[in-house]
Amino acid sequence: MKIIKIKEEQIKRAKKLYPFNELKGSITKGRSNIYGALGEIIIYDLSKKKGFNVNFKSNYDYDLIIEGYKVDVKTKRTTVIPKPEYLCSISSFNTKQKCDIYFFLRINENLNYCYLLGYKRKKDFFNEAIFNKKGSLDVNGWIFKDDCYNLKIQMLKEFNY
Repeated sequence: MKIIKIKEEQIKRAKKLYPFNELKGSITKGRSNIYGALGEIIIYDLSKKKGFNVNFKSNYDYDLIIEGYKVDVKTKRTTVIPKPEYLCSISSFNTKQKCDIYFFLRINENLNYCYLLGYKRKKDFFNEAIFNKKGSLDVNGWIFKDDCYNLKIQMLKEFNY
């Protein structure tokens, strides 16, 4: 896992990225939109800095195209430093997304730091993930708010940023 200090300019760009209040199927009913938008901005910036060909293509299926790969950035808000046994989740609502790779991030609730957790090819994610029903408990006592597939952070591939 890598930790990135978030810049004020990135927060301003994230606030302008989406002109709507709630994504269809949003588990948080739009309260976490800023974290998702900021995650996309951070991956875009890191990819550009690395010299990758990257473009915003935000739609239901994916957020960015990086070196020809359709990437969906999955970002969660956090109050703690993520541990390897914490889960990365894909809602069962999103299993049909036409992306190639999922990038997983956590951003602290104060928008100061981004934790680059890792990535997984879509097919590998669903081959390795565990399905959990809405209302069941995860390993940390959290109640799943939706049917979803989960994979521990330690099962992800590390970013090369």
